[in-house]
Amino acid sequence: MMKNKKIFMLTQTVFPPDIRLEKEIKSLYENGFRLKVFCNQFEKNKGGDFPYCEIDRLKAPFNSITLNKIINFPFIINLRFFITAVISAFKFSPDFVHAHNLPMVPIGFVIKVLFRIPLIYDMHENYPAALVAYQKKGFTNKIFKNHYLALLIDKICIKISDQVIVVVKENKDHLIKSYNTVNKKITVVSNTVDLNTFGKEDVSKLIIDKYKNKVILLYTGVVSKNRGLDTPLKALALIKRKIPNIIFLIIGNGDGKEELKKIADREKLQNYVDFVEWPGHNMLSSFIYVADVCTIPQPAIESNNTTIPHKLFEYMSKGKKILVSDAKPLKRVIRETQSGIYFESFNTTDYSQKFIELMKSSENFSKNGIKWVREKYNWSQDSEELINLYLSISNNNGES
Repeated sequence: MMKNKKIFMLTQTVFPPDIRLEKEIKSLYENGFRLKVFCNQFEKNKGGDFPYCEIDRLKAPFNSITLNKIINFPFIINLRFFITAVISAFKFSPDFVHAHNLPMVPIGFVIKVLFRIPLIYDMHENYPAALVAYQKKGFTNKIFKNHYLALLIDKICIKISDQVIVVVKENKDHLIKSYNTVNKKITVVSNTVDLNTFGKEDVSKLIIDKYKNKVILLYTGVVSKNRGLDTPLKALALIKRKIPNIIFLIIGNGDGKEELKKIADREKLQNYVDFVEWPGHNMLSSFIYVADVCTIPQPAIESNNTTIPHKLFEYMSKGKKILVSDAKPLKRVIRETQSGIYFESFNTTDYSQKFIELMKSSENFSKNGIKWVREKYNWSQDSEELINLYLSISNNNGES
């Protein structure tokens, strides 16, 4: 155990909540590390605690969330963010700096140099590819969220980091092939489910009663344009002909919700889709419980081919049939575990056919998913990779 070794974590988002950070912080804390998280704040005087770490925030100065997001935009050219983060690090005096996603690595590098400590780049996603997928428009996005610039900076950030964490082997392969990154510099710590904490709350009788006698197709998470939710929504027009009591239950918020509602209106699917506000990650069990099929339709584009969502393993842990796109990591895990089937990205006809096939199949997808999550795809396995990474860095630096 690394008794009292201190990790300074940088994240561009608001914290909590963040399921990946929460799992990492808890595991590191339980293995003897002390942690401080420096994060953002977009709502004035708002921010929660997390029991396993200290939290410093870049304060939101305005009552407007939009203005706060602009002035708190977390890149090194933002001197306000940069200076506040460095001051927070000086007060903590860390032994490691752990930067979550690309925008935090330049600041992490400055802290690395100042304290002469290792820098860990935690790559939740392929950030340059994600900027392409988000399709953000406007002059400021062309300047500050330009994927060509992000590609250049990403290459530099990988070189200046002591270790890089990725969530799937496909991204590791991508970094080795495209960036000539050495294999031993990259560790896979995946977005697997923590079986000790996920879905322990009681199931709601109200939700069970509401969806009684319905066939439920479920999606949980961010509702954005790059999640491919228009494919299953449009496929409902075909599915409802054979399964008239189908309901597509979409749990979550995001900038893609209004467009999905327009599609539902245009295709006369209002009675077959139900939009529910995000209830919080710890309140998902009841919705997963009533689901017949859980879906992850994010298409096989570069950003999705190099990451994997937590929800896949959460669905598996609850023994649900799963219908995913042919994005490389999703397809690989589904084929390996036989916990569901995959469809061709953007193909509504194929989606509807695969959904019907999944409903009719006698294959024990549920049992397979539970088995694989218990034996391989769980946070107990991945947390060991994280802890071993820190032990390896310490040993290489002559620490004990």
